[in-house]
Amino acid sequence: MSSKKHKKKQHSTAASAPAGAPVAEAPASRGIASRIAGIAAHAGAPAPVARRFFAYLIDWYVGALCSAVPISLVAAKLTGDITNQYLVDFPSPYGLIAGAGALLCAFLYYIAIPLLVWPGQTPGKRLCGIRIELADGGPVDFPHLALRQIVGVVILEGVIANASGIWHQMATIVTGINIVHPLMYVGFAITAVSCGMILIRKDHRCLHDFIGGTRVALVEKGEPAA
Repeated sequence: MSSKKHKKKQHSTAASAPAGAPVAEAPASRGIASRIAGIAAHAGAPAPVARRFFAYLIDWYVGALCSAVPISLVAAKLTGDITNQYLVDFPSPYGLIAGAGALLCAFLYYIAIPLLVWPGQTPGKRLCGIRIELADGGPVDFPHLALRQIVGVVILEGVIANASGIWHQMATIVTGINIVHPLMYVGFAITAVSCGMILIRKDHRCLHDFIGGTRVALVEKGEPAA
């Protein structure tokens, strides 16, 4: 009985509210609204093509140096020549050991640093004042970054990161089938499509951005880079 009276009282209170009076938002609605507002404030303008290109050059060079360290150490042990970076030439199991070390270094550079050191930024992107974000402007997380960097950049596009050639060589060692050159040509074709997307689209999102659900944006002036 008391329950019915309580419901009736609530109904009469709502009915007696003046027309046009503001209705209090539910806590859940306020939470969603504040999250959307936070994302909008966080999101920056799309990174210009030139900045993305220079950031890529820096990361390609520095990332390749990092990945080359384990291979050079194994090469020095085997032959005394650190310039031999072709894993297929290494006797078993040294090619796979060197390759695994190189891929670990690539993982640290392209995924661990943007997650743990400078959010959304590799060293190249940090120097160029840009960062990786989710497509809605939110901070990038591990699943999206892994899809972008591993599936999109390393596996599919296949020629814009040193780690691509490393896993191609490791697959050749394991299967005994030389897949290095075929995958390289396929990677060139996919990369060409991806580069065309950057040039044509206003948001400059390319193939690996769509795979990872990400975009690359400018870090706003006055905003902390990390």
